[in-house]
Amino acid sequence: MRGSDKLYHKVMNNKYFGSTVRNFQEDKSIPLKTKIMIVAMLWCTILLSAFFAISALWLRLLLFAIAIGVTIHILSYKTKK
Repeated sequence: MRGSDKLYHKVMNNKYFGSTVRNFQEDKSIPLKTKIMIVAMLWCTILLSAFFAISALWLRLLLFAIAIGVTIHILSYKTKK
C-alpha cells in the first residue's frame, strides 16, 4: 500500500474499511466490533477447514495452533472506543 500512492488513497478512502485502516495506522487500535468479526470469521474458517477439508491430525493441530496465535495477536491490540 505504501509503494503506490494511488492504492494508498484508494484504501484510506474506502467507505467500508477505510476508517478502520486509518485508525489502525494512527494509533494501533481496532474497534471491538471489528475484533469480534475477525476472530469469529477466523474460527469459523479454521473449524470448517479442519473438519471438512483436512484428514491429517497433525495438520488439524497446526491449524488450531495458528488460530490460537492469530487470536492472541488480534486481541493484544488496543480496543478503539
